[in-house]
This record gives sequence, structure tokens and C-alpha cells, in this order.
Amino acid sequence: MRPGLFSAAAFLSLVVLGQPAAAADCTANDFAEVVDQSGASLRALTLDAQPKIQERLRRYKAAKKLSNESSEETALDAVRDSTLDDLDKKSAELLLTVDSLGRVPDGAVPDCSKLPQVRSAAAELNKVIKAKSDHIIRRLDEKIAEAEPQAPAATHETASQPPEKAKPEQHAATAPVKHAEPAPPAAKPPVTSPWTADTKPDDAYKTPDLAMREQGGAASPPAAEADGYSIDEVREATRGFFGTISTNLASVIEHAFKEMGRPTGYVLGTEGGGAFFAGLRFGKGSLYMRNERDVREVYWHGPSVGTDFGASGSRTLFLIYRMNNSDDIYRNFTGIDGSAYFVGGVGLTLLKGGQVIMAPIRSGVGVRIGANLGYVRFTRQPTWNPF
Repeated sequence: MRPGLFSAAAFLSLVVLGQPAAAADCTANDFAEVVDQSGASLRALTLDAQPKIQERLRRYKAAKKLSNESSEETALDAVRDSTLDDLDKKSAELLLTVDSLGRVPDGAVPDCSKLPQVRSAAAELNKVIKAKSDHIIRRLDEKIAEAEPQAPAATHETASQPPEKAKPEQHAATAPVKHAEPAPPAAKPPVTSPWTADTKPDDAYKTPDLAMREQGGAASPPAAEADGYSIDEVREATRGFFGTISTNLASVIEHAFKEMGRPTGYVLGTEGGGAFFAGLRFGKGSLYMRNERDVREVYWHGPSVGTDFGASGSRTLFLIYRMNNSDDIYRNFTGIDGSAYFVGGVGLTLLKGGQVIMAPIRSGVGVRIGANLGYVRFTRQPTWNPF
């Protein structure tokens, strides 16, 4: 081969063989598949762990002689610790990552560089949720052991020696005097990690730079909405919805109106925690808009704060500001730092999505705990997927 041709052939070989491979194409279905697989895994974890938790809750309730009304709340207070708080926070961050990056808007071209991030976050989420359920079970076992009456502990001698055959009775005068010897100190059990290799969360894992919360303190009040709902109208709606207006609920509603003014819309609905171990809470409700005649049915989900061991529903009110088109509700709303407000067992935390601000008002033991976890995604249709 002539030198010129050899050089040309060598150059072409380098170009073909040495050129970095082009990024693989991907589709929206690839993202959806990752989300669906993670959702199926989380459902399996929930189905496996839920009966174990419920059985321990019954034992804890019996040992502490608790009423039906207070048993789950008392159990939450008993098992909650810094480890559980960290797992709740981490699972909420991972949920937001998978939920946000795993959904490709209709008609949009997917960013294939984000697909590995979704896979990594989904895998880590499953490990965190498994660690969370295992930790709750361990903590409940500890609390049950503390609460249940303890049988007399066997001595070191009787525990380690087989029973002796009965000996003939000796006369008191000739029976040898046997002095009790001090029991040897109990050996301390070795310190072991509570996690197995396949469930220990990855401490080095860093979620992508995806803000869960709006920074910079509370939101600036919206412009005055002369045509928004009055506080008397909201009170009347909630009076029929919540049954009776408690002093705490009334105070939180008054605070929202004082800080934010009249809402242009509101949602009344019910939330349930059926996906407790997936860390999500689902909701369904009705959207009322001042400038729209029709009432629209909406659905939402967001991180659970880990309080709903069962699946009981709770009433929720969303006051909505700066929204004049009901279609603007279908998006993510993230929490605003410094906006949490509590009176007793009722509280609100402001959420922001685009220019729209909403104030979900909830009651229950987990309200204060969940103040720093907030995000909510509204959808047109319900979904059984944990995302």
C-alpha cells in the first residue's frame, strides 16, 4: 500500500474507532419504565412491612394499655429519633428527584443525560425506604420489650447447666453450707451495624441539585385580590367540610388571610397514607375558583412525614393565590422556607409553583414534623403508582 493511502486509511480508522460513541437515544417511555419499576418495588416493600408494623403496634398498644385514638400517635412519639428523621428527609428528597426528573412533559424531548440520575435515585430510594421500615420495626421491638412485663431472669448457673437429678434429703445438722457466689459479669454483646449490605443507605449519595424548597424566607404577599374569596366564605365552606371549626383551625385560617389576603381559589379534599413506607401521601379533592363556574376534581401527592402507620384519611384545605386559570394547578409546588405556622395541632406551610402560591392547612401529629419536607404535585387523574 502506498504511504499516502496507508496514512488515509489509518486516519479513518482512528476516526471510526477512536471517536467517542454518541449518546444513546432515549424516549419518555424509558423514564416512565424506571419510575414504574421503582414504584412496583416500593409497593412490594410496603406489602411486606405493613403487617409486621401492625402486629407490633397491637402489642405496643396492649403493653401500654393505650386507647384506640392515641395508640398510633403514642407509638410515633416512642419510635421517632434522629435516625428516622434523617431517613424521612432523605426519602423526601429522593422522591422529589424521581418524581421530577422521571416525568417527561408531553411533547418534550427527553434529556437522556438525566436517565442515569433517575435510575440512581430510584435505587437509593428503595434502600432508604427499606432501611426506614427496618428501623421502625427495631424501634417498636425495643419499646415493646421495655413496656411488657418481664419474666424473672434465669441465673447464669441454671441457664447454662442441665437440671440435676433429685438427691436424698440431708439432715440440717450435717448438710454442708453452700455460700452463694457472685455471678460473673454479663458479657456485652458485640456492636453490630443495624443495616445489612443490601439495605444500608449510601451515605455518600448526593441527590441532584434539585431544590425541594424555595429559598429566602416567606413569600411576599400577593397583590390584593378584590374578587377573591372572603374569610367568611372560606369559614362557611370549611364548617361544612370539617364538621366544626376548632379554635386552632380558625386561627390558622385567619393567619393565612392576614398574611396573604383573599385567595382566588381553594381545594377541599381528603388525604390518605396508604403508601406510608413509600413516603407518600395521596389526596383527592374539589377545586373551587372564584372566576370559574364549574367545580373541578383534582388529585395530588407529596411526601408523607411518616405518621400514618395505617391508611386513615385526613381533611385538607388548600388556599390558592395568584391563580386565575385552573389548569395552572397541574404542576409541582415546593415549600417556602420560613413560612410554617402552627397553632396547636393545626398548621400551614406555603408552597410555590411559578407565580402561584398555595397554603395547605392540615391537622394531625405529623404537621410540625413534616414542615420541612413539603412539595405537592397536582394531577388530572389519580394514580396507583407511588409517584
